[in-house]
Amino acid sequence: MGESVSQAPVFLVGGNDLFRRGLDGFLKESAFRTIAEFDRVEDCLDPLDGKPEPEIIIYVTTGVTEESEAAVDRLCAVYAQARIVLVSFALSVEELGACLRVGASGYLLSSISKDALIHSLTLISLGETVFPSSLATAWLRGDMDGSGSGVEDAGRLRNLTPREQDILECLTLGLSNKQMARRLGITAATVKIHMKSLIRKLGVSNRTQAALWALRAGVSDRKSSDAA
Repeated sequence: MGESVSQAPVFLVGGNDLFRRGLDGFLKESAFRTIAEFDRVEDCLDPLDGKPEPEIIIYVTTGVTEESEAAVDRLCAVYAQARIVLVSFALSVEELGACLRVGASGYLLSSISKDALIHSLTLISLGETVFPSSLATAWLRGDMDGSGSGVEDAGRLRNLTPREQDILECLTLGLSNKQMARRLGITAATVKIHMKSLIRKLGVSNRTQAALWALRAGVSDRKSSDAA
C-alpha cells in the first residue's frame, strides 16, 4: 500500500530536537510526513520557499496556558487551512479549553502511543476534534469552566428539539456527521443544521464542548429517540 498514497504534510513545532525526532519516527510509514521542524512558533510564521503548506501542525506546548493559546492563535492566523494539534506533557483542562477557543483541533498527551497518535491525526484530518478521554471525567466532576448547575442543564436540554437531543446523544458516542446521519435516517446536511442550532442553544463554542457538556449533564444515559 503506500507509495501511491499521498502523505499529509506535517509541521513539528516546539519541544526539543530529541522529542521531535520521536514524533517524526512515529509518523514514518503512516499517512503523514514531517516536512519541517521548528524550535519556536515564531520560526515558522514566514512563508517557506518551495515547501507545501502543512495540513497538520503538531505543537509541543510549554505547559503555560497563555503561551499555548497565543501560539495556536498565531498558527491559525498564518495557516488557516491547517489543523493545529497540541501535545502536552501534563493534562491541563485550562490549556485545552483556551486552545479550543482559538481554533485547536486536538489535544494529546506526550505519553501517547504510536498507534493512538496516528489514529488521532487521522480523525483530526477528517474534521474531528480529539482530546484525552480523561478530560471528559474532568468535565463530569465540574472542573471545567461553564459547568453550570443541574437546573441550568435541565433548562438548556428542554430548549433542544427532540432531533437536536438525538444529535447531542450521538456526540457523546463520538459519531461523525455521516455516522449520525445513518443512525438517525437523515442527511449529513441536516445533521449540520441541527448541530449548529444545538451548539448555539447550549452556549458552547464547538461540537467537542457540546459533547463534554452532554456527558456531564448525563445526556448519554437517556434513550435515543426514534428517528423521525
